[in-house]
Formats: sequence, structure tokens, C-alpha cells
Amino acid sequence: MSVYYEEIRALIDPEQADASPDGSAEQDLSVIMTQGPAPPCHERRREPAIVTLSGAEARELAFCLLSLAEAAERIGGRR
Repeated sequence: MSVYYEEIRALIDPEQADASPDGSAEQDLSVIMTQGPAPPCHERRREPAIVTLSGAEARELAFCLLSLAEAAERIGGRR
């Protein structure tokens, strides 16, 4: 069964910073997906889906999303 979330946001939480072995700081990013407005009364409200990504993982996801967006635009003929 697929679960659909209507809202997505990304943020940097300063409390998620860690020191790497070389002494530099590594800052993680959080991606949070929520259901959005209140669901119809017959549906149960879903818990938010949250994932924490490193900078490298966030860049990889961003590149993948951009590539998919371009492919979707080409398929849809909206370019």
C-alpha cells in the first residue's frame, strides 16, 4: 500500500551537528513529510515521516530529484 504525504520540508537542525574524526563539523539535514490539512473524518491521521541525511546524501537526493523532474517534463512535453 502506498502512503502519500502532501507536504514536504527540509531543514537544518543545529543540534544534529557532529564532530568528524578530523575535527571538522558535520551537519545533518532533516526531511519531513506530513499529511497536510486534517484528513476526512473517516481517515486516521498519519504520523510524519522523517529522515536525516548527511550533506552528501542530500546532494545525491537533490540530483536524483532534478533528473526525475527533467525526465517528467520531457515525457509530459512541457519543455
